[in-house]
Amino acid sequence: MYTSRLQKTLSILANLAVVWMELKAIPLSWSGVHEQMFLFYTELSNLFAMGVCLAVALCQLRALLAGGEMPAWARTLKYMVTCCLMLTFLTVVFVLAPMYGPDGHYVMLLTSSMLYNHFLNPVTAFLSFVLLERAPALPRRAIGCAMAPTLVYGGIMLAANVARVYKGPYPFFYVYEQPLWVSGMWVVVILGGALLIAWMVWKLGGGRRAA
Repeated sequence: MYTSRLQKTLSILANLAVVWMELKAIPLSWSGVHEQMFLFYTELSNLFAMGVCLAVALCQLRALLAGGEMPAWARTLKYMVTCCLMLTFLTVVFVLAPMYGPDGHYVMLLTSSMLYNHFLNPVTAFLSFVLLERAPALPRRAIGCAMAPTLVYGGIMLAANVARVYKGPYPFFYVYEQPLWVSGMWVVVILGGALLIAWMVWKLGGGRRAA
């Protein structure tokens, strides 16, 4: 499996677009919640994506000029951030926007920094990963790497809520305002969804079965 010069060129543009959009989103997020933005999975995953997409764009430029493909570590990182961003996107579409109310999808997908962080960045990262960055193929064990950021973030924030250090920032972390079984259900749904997303992105991105 290889990528053409056109795919590499479009990949560079797509990754730089994510960097540019995140630079647009950061001031908007800061003006809304200030330093609390760093408590949100959405913000952290988009900041992570900005750094990774810049690195991928540089790796693709080198591959375009010198031949060959981007290094495996770069595509693995792009896979990880793509999974994180798709978890954000799908959680907004199917959980947070309906909780918000009748205008939830419009507000949470098309306004302020959420236009970039909830919609444009995830879609751009996903399309560029599965269509433009087909090589090198990733082994199935990469799925575990993709789960790591979600497990780390979820573990820290859940512990902080249990210890009453912080409340939220998402409704499913409100452990003292819902029955224990509801909290357990959210853990299963979020982690199960993250695993399914990681597998789907891996599969669509041309992952290989060999370890």
